[in-house]
Amino acid sequence: MLKLTAVSINHRTANVEAREKIYYNSEEIREISGKIKAVGRESLIVSTCNRTELYLIPSAAPETHDNLYHLIREGKRLQDGELQVDFETFEGFEAIRHLFSVATGADSLMLGDIQILGQVKESYNTGVELGMVGTVLHHACQVALKVGKRAKTETRISEGAVSVSYAAVELAEKIFGNLKGKTAMLIGAGETAELAAKDLKPKETGRLFVANRTLERAQNLVDQLGIGEAIPLEALNQKLPQVDIVISSVGGSNYILTRDTVASAMKGREAKPLLIIDIGVPRNIDPSVKKITSVFLNDIDSLNLIVQKNLDMRRSEIPVVRRIIDEELNDFMKWYNSLEVGPTIKMLRDKIEKIRVEEIKRNKNRINGTDADMVEEITRSIVNKILHEPLTNLKNVENGTSLVDRVKLMKSLFGLSEESDGKKNEED
Repeated sequence: MLKLTAVSINHRTANVEAREKIYYNSEEIREISGKIKAVGRESLIVSTCNRTELYLIPSAAPETHDNLYHLIREGKRLQDGELQVDFETFEGFEAIRHLFSVATGADSLMLGDIQILGQVKESYNTGVELGMVGTVLHHACQVALKVGKRAKTETRISEGAVSVSYAAVELAEKIFGNLKGKTAMLIGAGETAELAAKDLKPKETGRLFVANRTLERAQNLVDQLGIGEAIPLEALNQKLPQVDIVISSVGGSNYILTRDTVASAMKGREAKPLLIIDIGVPRNIDPSVKKITSVFLNDIDSLNLIVQKNLDMRRSEIPVVRRIIDEELNDFMKWYNSLEVGPTIKMLRDKIEKIRVEEIKRNKNRINGTDADMVEEITRSIVNKILHEPLTNLKNVENGTSLVDRVKLMKSLFGLSEESDGKKNEED
């Protein structure tokens, strides 16, 4: 039996404020690793903005779920009562299944999250560096990365925008085909604008203007991104003729862009298209702008429709992802159960050899000195021939019964145990 326990604090069990308090960076994992290794032969911490999880194979007696939760809190120096949240627990192979599900993005707050696979890999690398990950979790993490890659290449669980900001960027790609070298303008410098800017950055757009009522805030966003030019809101009319994409998300009751302003900007562009995406509530852009030739206007409702459609598509892929997880989990279980074969074979051979040696010693007075070597050779040969077929069948993966059942039967029939052998199976 796999003695692995996982404790998970995630978006289902805790709000964002609590998840922030329990988040571990790599340095904090380093600080707590000694205490974790004191109770766990193998361990792994996976911590992201939406989850913190501890996987542990105990060194001796199993640790309770509460003990592991307390260990997580202790590492963040949280006092009793400072953080009281629910947590999920997983045991044995179900903990492995959960790790695989996390790696695919199927368990993410944003279904199909494309970043989670990299975060699992980073957690694994940190665990290896700190000597926390051993044979079992090493193999589990390697398979988890494989499962995550399979989910992303064999299914559509990570395809399509599922956030309004990325839906805006995805819409721009559909209209222009390629955003490389295109000039973009963000109107507003809040959270939505920041997310849109981060989604635009990998698309290799050309110039980026960030317009805001407070120029300082626009400049702060530009500094954070490392790209772009902050401009005052009053400079919109001047810059608009140079722009290909506008994403607007500011508060206020008046239109930021009127039909006359956009019509004036379109003069001399030789029908060069302008995409305007209005994420503001109330709307920032005069709806009649869409009547201007070569102007494409989309609002928050149209983006939400895109997001919902993509979410439905991702949800439809979950059964396929689960089949991939089941396939890889089945192979993992076979691998793990095979770890029992070697120790079981050794225990059986040691037990039979002990009986052989004791019987020879007990009858040594009845054996002539000249016959001692022959008796030794004959009895060894008899033991090997008797053991050959059962040990071959034990390792045979195609004989109709599970490997773990065959190992259990062998131990039961011959009275084998780690204790009787004087050794403990390190992987059980």
